[in-house]
Amino acid sequence: MSYKVLVLIKPTEEQPALERASEFARFMPDLEVVAFRVIRNCPADQVEATRESTERELKAMLDRYPSITKSECHIVFADDVVESFCEYAKDKAEHFDLAIISANKRNTLRDLFVAPIDSQIMRKVSLPVLVVKDPHAPQRLGRAIVLAIDFEESNHDKFIDEVLFTAASIFADHFNGEVHVLNCVPPIHRGMMAGNTKPSMILGNSKPLSRSDIHAAALFDFADKHNVPHERCHVAEGRVDEMIPRVCSKLEARMVCMGTSSKNGVLSAIDQSASELVLEQIKGDIFIVNRHVHYDPQEQ
Repeated sequence: MSYKVLVLIKPTEEQPALERASEFARFMPDLEVVAFRVIRNCPADQVEATRESTERELKAMLDRYPSITKSECHIVFADDVVESFCEYAKDKAEHFDLAIISANKRNTLRDLFVAPIDSQIMRKVSLPVLVVKDPHAPQRLGRAIVLAIDFEESNHDKFIDEVLFTAASIFADHFNGEVHVLNCVPPIHRGMMAGNTKPSMILGNSKPLSRSDIHAAALFDFADKHNVPHERCHVAEGRVDEMIPRVCSKLEARMVCMGTSSKNGVLSAIDQSASELVLEQIKGDIFIVNRHVHYDPQEQ
């Protein structure tokens, strides 16, 4: 089965996203890679010459990755990298399956006012996106692939769960790893109306269940549905951006797969920023499915 990925090329020598795509190509010979390069601030009279020189540079760059046997280059002249990349990613004629981008280095002061390119793409792109921090970091085969899910009913999108599990399984198969499912139980904010947080009763059981018990039950139901052993299931109570890195560190995880809320309410911004905070703290890659990703059965 063919698989098509859109890779954002950085204007530097280091190309973590392309490195990861080449690694995938070793396991997936039919992988098709589209190298996407945005050129900003180019004078109108130099566009054609710049296009030709950039095409040569991209082809030379791709030649350094012999595992990538199917590739093409797409060059765009624009001021906004994020807008250009996200617009091309949703082109239905291209049939992209995945976007791969490189993580940006954080500058705390500047990031208070302008979100890094990777953060903006994570929020806006209409494809599942893999963010690569360091393709050369020590990563053994057999490492955990952590699937992080919040089963809170008021904030839960089951479609995203299925996309994430499918992706986590593919990554685990190709890297001889194991899928671990982490259910984060967020702290209760008493001042916010975030759904029903009262203890629930299970039919036939007169003892109320704690929130952790309720989340554990949802986690095990999900695990049983997808044939994930219970010993690979984890419940962590606390902030998402604190607990996911902690569990990933304990498991020495290769990557984490997580989604952002499909809701447009007050919690959505918190959910989206949590994935960016997780990215800053984990050592591996992060795979994101946001609220703009949609499934169309007719396209399958």
